Amino acid sequence: MKTVVKDLRGFFLYFAFWLLMSFIDRFIFLISFSDKVNFSNLKDILRIYFHGLPLDFSLVSYICVLPFLSYLVLNYYDNEILKRKLFKCYNFILIIIFQIITFSNVNIYREWGDKISKRALDAIAEDASGAAASAESTPILIPVLGIVLLTAGSYWLFLKIFNHVVFPKKLPVWKLAIHFFVGGFILFGFIRGGFGRAPLNPSKAYFSSNTFYNHAAVNTHYSLMREYFTRNQRMRSPYKYFATDAEARALLKSAFIENPDSAYNILKTTRPNVVVFVLESFVGDLIESMGGERGITPHFEDLIREGVFFDQIYSASDRSDKGLVGLFSGFPAQGPESIIKYIDKHENMPAIGQEFFKAGYKTSFYHGGQSEFYNMKSYMLTHGVEHVVDIMNFNPLLPKTSWGIYDHIVLERMLEDLDKAEGPFFSSMFTLVNHEPFELKEYKFGKDNNINKFKSTAYYTDQSIHDFIEIAKTKAWYKNTLFILVADHGHRLPAEKWDINMPQRFHIPLLFFGDVIKEEYRGKKIHHIGNQTDLAKTLLKQLNLPSDRYIWSRDLFNHSMPEVAFYNSKDAFGIVTPEEVISYDRVGNRVNFVSNEKYPQAKADSLLNIAKAYYQEVYEDFMKY
Repeated sequence: MKTVVKDLRGFFLYFAFWLLMSFIDRFIFLISFSDKVNFSNLKDILRIYFHGLPLDFSLVSYICVLPFLSYLVLNYYDNEILKRKLFKCYNFILIIIFQIITFSNVNIYREWGDKISKRALDAIAEDASGAAASAESTPILIPVLGIVLLTAGSYWLFLKIFNHVVFPKKLPVWKLAIHFFVGGFILFGFIRGGFGRAPLNPSKAYFSSNTFYNHAAVNTHYSLMREYFTRNQRMRSPYKYFATDAEARALLKSAFIENPDSAYNILKTTRPNVVVFVLESFVGDLIESMGGERGITPHFEDLIREGVFFDQIYSASDRSDKGLVGLFSGFPAQGPESIIKYIDKHENMPAIGQEFFKAGYKTSFYHGGQSEFYNMKSYMLTHGVEHVVDIMNFNPLLPKTSWGIYDHIVLERMLEDLDKAEGPFFSSMFTLVNHEPFELKEYKFGKDNNINKFKSTAYYTDQSIHDFIEIAKTKAWYKNTLFILVADHGHRLPAEKWDINMPQRFHIPLLFFGDVIKEEYRGKKIHHIGNQTDLAKTLLKQLNLPSDRYIWSRDLFNHSMPEVAFYNSKDAFGIVTPEEVISYDRVGNRVNFVSNEKYPQAKADSLLNIAKAYYQEVYEDFMKY
């Protein structure tokens, strides 16, 4: 191994060189916006660099791949001069591109408020004159001079280091194989950000409620490269059914008409603490009151008898990333895309954490897994959530599933933290155990098949929430706390009979519980059809907090709210009303499910047009963010 390390020392130096380039890029960004940085606080600067390291390592590893493979392939090629020239040419081109991006990023960030992106470059390509006009207020000479000087200085340093580095040649095949596996293992590990379930993404660098610090931590070149090599439809709508937005929005009016005088309030106070439990895959079929098997979630049934329960709610989609945005931002799903993937987009949309933070609440989010997954961490931190607690905040020796720390352990930590909260708090927790592969130490319903495993993890989730609430009842803050239990999305289990186009797949519970609920509403079941996305406005209205920004969300505590819900998967979407459910395959351009074959065709066509208009306009908003 010592021999291998010695042979590869040139590549370790090469790795270090490009890591230095990444550090310089971040330093230029920081000093360019020095008014946003407290340089006297060295700890903050070090945290920015520390949290950006995984992305730095990944970018540098991508850069190293081609030279590393060339070194292996050309090991027996004798023309050392040609190999050196190719190596220098490759790096000179990379250095120029690197520095152009570094300094262009500064100007773009100054104008746009976010870093250089495919969207920004596409905008420049489409409207160069407009881009030039936008740049008139920013200094051009300094970036150009910076590109020239830093390119020259970087290439000089490169030559200084590598003109004297001798790469081993004509190594035996067995030693080359060792080099390949050692170097490949290191580079692949850094590129992917480790070997866990969640691959690396820019959210990994997010660590602060200060948006600029998060932007500074994200490696500029990594995030840009990722956009170009990640297939997406962020600027191309798959839902184009009507010629104009005006036509589509006219069709949508009937789904959003509400009479403000029909709203009612179920709370004793407008400033309660709020705790939201987002329950992984907690489909309606797990709950007896929604047609599920008795005994899977017995404690949930107890809460229903004491709370306000909505039994006709449908999730926005079939995935957690879209469910979280649906719940906290009141924003519907976008089919083949997911807005939470794009930090530059989701930063600009509203989320209820912002309203609570502005109202003086202490805000927090808990999850036992990697909060970088689905960009949850960046989404929370940029939307008023001050503290994100995830797997990195727990002892690594604690028992865990392949997804992360067990939910009951996270809930115990949450209880401890809420005890220390000063003033009203808004806290949410996203469970994970009720997710494939459904890992537990003890299975209530056995583990002979996935159905029983799923029921067992649902039973565990139910028990964990029950234990949390029972302990919470002994706390001083309990009597002034509203608890909300809701699923992130539905599931094919435990029924295993609902296809992805059927509404039962998206049928989820929504429960309001707590001593802050007026006595006359406790035990009330509301059968009004609604959406997961309606929670945002519903909750904000109950607390008299601003809700005008949540245009896709409706107030469930308003008698006049139209009985309609929408659901969406990657390739299909559906609409639910009391009389009919229609699902439409957008790829095949055909209806793929109806619940009432006798429903008049004209009315069915009208419903389908509303659904088409809904997702056309949702996607238009997605592209605008």
